[in-house]
Amino acid sequence: MQGYGSRFIATTFGIPASALNYWDRTGLLKPSVRPAAGRGTKRLYSFRDLVQILVVSRLRTMDVSLQRIRKCLDFLRKKFPHLEAPLAEVSLVTDGETIFLLTDDPDKVLDTLRQQLVWSVPIAAWVKSAREIVEAATSPRTERVTVAGRRFNVTMEQDPEDGWWVGLVKELPGCGSQGTTLEELRYMVADAIHETLIARGDLPDHAQAGKAAAV
Repeated sequence: MQGYGSRFIATTFGIPASALNYWDRTGLLKPSVRPAAGRGTKRLYSFRDLVQILVVSRLRTMDVSLQRIRKCLDFLRKKFPHLEAPLAEVSLVTDGETIFLLTDDPDKVLDTLRQQLVWSVPIAAWVKSAREIVEAATSPRTERVTVAGRRFNVTMEQDPEDGWWVGLVKELPGCGSQGTTLEELRYMVADAIHETLIARGDLPDHAQAGKAAAV
């Protein structure tokens, strides 16, 4: 099962790792692929976990308190024990104060909310959007990097577990680097290419090779 780390979720969806840590520690949303197991270990969330995280984050932007979200989640877990990730598998509406579960009988919901302004939580659309974002973020991309007047094709890919970027140079087998951001990776790959060229004797030690220039 593919796992998504806190750094990846933070950089891709803008949800602070501190929030993920707090939600895990308080039992609101715990990672199902790999739980935290002491200092230095990395949490890994499943895609369903990720959708639940997005739902909680969205509800928070609607000023729904964590206490109300927790009560809602407790209710869903008791009512639907067969659901592994209830927040990712049901449809919800909220008025900022209460979270309502949409049922097969729309009249019940309309009777409850007729005089209140509500916002929908479109789970299906979020699942589709989250999947597209994850696929775009983790799909390898090729960029051309210029060093010492020569162009190299670099395959760049983000690790979904720790959020780091890794780049490999097609024309120089074994040459590559990594960075915490795409910009840092470009710089580090340029340095790696430069050092590789010197080691191979393609550049003198004193050569001043240019840094990365993606085109």
